[in-house]
Amino acid sequence: MVMVGRLSKDEAGVALGLAIVLVVVIGVMAGGLLTSIVADLQAMAEANRGQQAFEMAEAGIEVAKARLAETPDLAEWSSGELRVEGVEEGSVLVFVERRDSEDARYVATSIGQYSSARRKIEATFDVANGEPRLLTWREVYV
Repeated sequence: MVMVGRLSKDEAGVALGLAIVLVVVIGVMAGGLLTSIVADLQAMAEANRGQQAFEMAEAGIEVAKARLAETPDLAEWSSGELRVEGVEEGSVLVFVERRDSEDARYVATSIGQYSSARRKIEATFDVANGEPRLLTWREVYV
């Protein structure tokens, strides 16, 4: 009996110490998980901004195509900054240049920007009988 009483006195407070260690370990694990979640959310938000910028650049290429349909003998044209209705943070710049004075081929460059993301698309059009026809299309990484 004396031995059992002495052991219980030596172990007094061990449960509290273990509980504190357990709380600290759980807190560190939760902090690591939270950091990972925040990094994933930021990466997803950046991907969404990039997609919005890409879509704005695509819309700019459509603007260039419409401009070529209106004025098929265009030598050079720039849109200035265009805004899309309902999109607060985005804009697009469109440039059209004739490749060769004897050729009816044009290069349209469209730069879409949404927040901090930018995307650039270059497209080549051939204009025959006032109808622009898309020949090549590529995204240029800036």
